[in-house]
Amino acid sequence: MTSLKARNALFAYRLLIPAIILTFFVHIIPTIWGVYISFRGLNVYYIRDWTQAPFVGFANYTRALSNIQGVFWSSLSYTLIFVIASVFGCFILGILGAVLLNGYFKGRNVIRGVLLIPYILPGVVSLTNLRFMFLQDWGIINSILLKTGLVSEPISWLTGKMALLSIIIGNVWVRWPLWFITILASLQSIPGELYEAATVDGASDWQKFTRITLPLISPTITVLTVLTALWSFNNFTVPFILTGGSPSKEANILSLNIWIRSFKNWDFGMGAAMSVVMMLIMLILILAYLRFTKLEAE
Repeated sequence: MTSLKARNALFAYRLLIPAIILTFFVHIIPTIWGVYISFRGLNVYYIRDWTQAPFVGFANYTRALSNIQGVFWSSLSYTLIFVIASVFGCFILGILGAVLLNGYFKGRNVIRGVLLIPYILPGVVSLTNLRFMFLQDWGIINSILLKTGLVSEPISWLTGKMALLSIIIGNVWVRWPLWFITILASLQSIPGELYEAATVDGASDWQKFTRITLPLISPTITVLTVLTALWSFNNFTVPFILTGGSPSKEANILSLNIWIRSFKNWDFGMGAAMSVVMMLIMLILILAYLRFTKLEAE
């Protein structure tokens, strides 16, 4: 037994060293580099020799944060809407799908598999298909709406005020299957005796759901909420693919705005400063979550 434990410890140690090295080069060095250039005036004029970029202190942060009506705050406000709406949409669809498919009926496993397709497919594939569906003149969504008489003219889904709704739909589309399958697993772990006892006591289906189901799956929902919020807050793939990298004001969420600042406007110092602020906001959210879960445990 001791020899087996020693071999397992040695195996874990051999895996730990490459993991630390990989983390150092993939995460730590880029983070330090980003913080460093956020204090530099690194732009298109110094792109050939970044070492000559002047030290500007907190000037990049001041430019980003000083104007309360500026692009950064506008992007942050739309990002918060994007995050909240995405979490809410995933919650509703995940709960609804899990509850409906928790019981036994013929073809249940087939439907479960079909619902997981948006999550199984690469995000680029799912979102590219969704973008074609949202096209104003040739998209299937406008075609259905026009044929059914719900609208009188094609809707511009990917530009203007509708663009924010479109990227929310795209984000929910690729993330809600994770909610569905995770909540479904939680539902199946609830003892059936609890529902039987509630039935004997005369509880309605709604009372069973609110007083048995929701409390027992609330830890799962909490974890999914935090993960979805963090993944949505720094999400770049969804808005980039759906808007083609040229978003309207309403769809110019923070991650996309940082990319535009850095790689379209060539203002790397400004983009790095905005990235650091974004990282600090995410850190605050993580600390708040850890504090909340600690209080619940106590």
